[in-house]
Amino acid sequence: MAKTISLKVGTEKRRTVILKSRLDLATIRMLGEKMKRKLFVRLGFLKPKPEEIRLLLAEKFYEPYIVVGGKYLLDYCRDCIFTLKVDPKAQEITILGQTFKPEPRNDASGRPCKVIRLKGEGSFHYEDEGYFILDRIGREVPPERLSFAPLKEQTIEKIDANIKSEDVKISEEEAVKFLGSRIAKRPSDAKVIVDEVLEVSDHILVYCPTYKLAFQNLRTGEEAILEIDGITGRIISCRKDRHTF
Repeated sequence: MAKTISLKVGTEKRRTVILKSRLDLATIRMLGEKMKRKLFVRLGFLKPKPEEIRLLLAEKFYEPYIVVGGKYLLDYCRDCIFTLKVDPKAQEITILGQTFKPEPRNDASGRPCKVIRLKGEGSFHYEDEGYFILDRIGREVPPERLSFAPLKEQTIEKIDANIKSEDVKISEEEAVKFLGSRIAKRPSDAKVIVDEVLEVSDHILVYCPTYKLAFQNLRTGEEAILEIDGITGRIISCRKDRHTF
């Protein structure tokens, strides 16, 4: 088991960024009109008529995501075996008072030679880095989920008080712990941990503008919810569900 020291965590205080919507509600409604028949397809191809589908709700809200990234740095020691080629005529080799009996081998070119094997300890350095996006309850989501570059151009000062925003369930400490679980991995052969640091370089709470459209099939009573990215117009989710007003 490796002799170790405590992991040092350099944590950047989490800052908040609110992304500015590039699409207005009218544009989102038009996208919904184009999509609504596909929400109620039966048997893979049967679609209801447009007039059979009613829009129940169209609203904007902010979906929070946590961006966390950093670097893991590790200095450690581990046992090593050093193989040294010696004079092929040597019967014994003494180094610092310790005697070694050369072993016959073949070198890289296949020629016979003699070697001795020395046990020692080597110092090593290991680095890894990562950048992750988590949803509001701490699940990892793909990087393409957020369209926030360039970040400064899309930042607005505050969330409109009349627009709903979802609650963030994951704490700052939990986000940093997630980062560490993904990149802070000690080599299994480490004997002594000399220094171990987790540097948190990015820690951002990002609010992404999102639109929700709820539709109802008047003929069957079925309801479906469509969620659309307010920046790109990309469909985030499309599901059969009953919306609660």
